[in-house]
Formats: sequence, C-alpha cells, structure tokens
Amino acid sequence: MLGSGGDPLPIPGDYLTGHQCAHLADVSNGHAAVRLMEEAAPGKAAEWNGLLAYDYGDSAAREAADRIGAALAGYPLLDDEDLSERESENAARVLVDCYDVPEEIAADVVSALSDDGQTLCTDCHGWDIDHIMPELGYRQCVECDKWLESACDEPLHYDCAEYYAEDDCECVSAMVDGYRHGNHTVTMSDVRETLRGCEHCYPVVYPYGKNVA
Repeated sequence: MLGSGGDPLPIPGDYLTGHQCAHLADVSNGHAAVRLMEEAAPGKAAEWNGLLAYDYGDSAAREAADRIGAALAGYPLLDDEDLSERESENAARVLVDCYDVPEEIAADVVSALSDDGQTLCTDCHGWDIDHIMPELGYRQCVECDKWLESACDEPLHYDCAEYYAEDDCECVSAMVDGYRHGNHTVTMSDVRETLRGCEHCYPVVYPYGKNVA
C-alpha cells in the first residue's frame, strides 16, 4: 500500500512520531487504494497491516496498481473528501477529549476552526477556540474552566457555584437550586450578591463591608 509520497506505508505501530495529518492522509490513501483495487480486480488483492498485496499475474490488478502509483506520483491524495471527513472526525474527538468541548457542538467548532483558517491538525498548530466558543453561545466556567452554554459573563456550573456555600448556611445552595430548577445560568455576580444579602454569610465572607468585590 502506498503512502502520500508514493512510498510503501509502514505497518501500524511504526507511527511513533510524525504529524497526525500525515498519518490520516496515509490511512485515507490506503483505504482508497484497497477500494480502487477491488473495483478493478475483485478478489485479486488483500490488505494486511497497512500493506496491499495483489496478484501480479492478473493484468487488471497490475494496471490498477500502476494507476494508483501514477495518481499518487502526481498528487498526494487519492480521495480528498475522505481525508477531509477523517480530519474532521479526528478533530472533533480531540476537541471533546482535550479541550472539554461538549460533544454536541464539536462538529460546529470544527467547521468554525476551518472557517477561521486554522489547521485541523494539532501537531501542526494549537487551536485558539476562545473567540469561537462565545460565538456558539458558550462560556468557560470561572471556577473549573470547562465550557457551558451561556451568554452571561462569569458563569458557573451549578456544582461549582455550590463550592462557595458556607458550611452552616444554605443561602447559596437555595439560590443554586432555584436557578437549576428554572434552567438559568448561575454567575459569579449571583453568588456575590447572595452572600452579601445573607445576614449570616455577609460578615463571614465580606468582613470589610459590602463594597468588597
């Protein structure tokens, strides 16, 4: 099986270094080569560990192999659409696993990255999603830095807001429960105002007065 440069692909496991984009291109070319060979000479080829073996005695298989090699010699990809899909799927997984992007909007973030001119390979360049996420209606929780759907400044996940509750007072917990029941976003401002308005928590949390930010 030939890689993007026209050379035989290394078997899986040999990809210990190198960029993900190059690996995905080779995987895409490999699958395309198998498909093209099967279309030209059904049953005359088999793939094993990244290598494409074919019946050299079969003229159709030889001609298909020559066409595949010639195509890769002139252009590094056999199927641009397939590679694009693989890059997008891989980028979506990386966004969810490494950037804490909610899975339901990962595809939208991938599209926004492309529209923003950012490569989908993090080995080539890191992603700047800080200006993309707000455009999609998401902000980072000021406590845990994970994303949540909100247009408010300084939003908090409900569990993160509970972190600010005093041990012997339920004012913050009651506020959070109310916001959760109404499906409203809790903000840091809400927590501060709740603590300032509580006769018990105010002197504990803000001993120097209500003007403390």
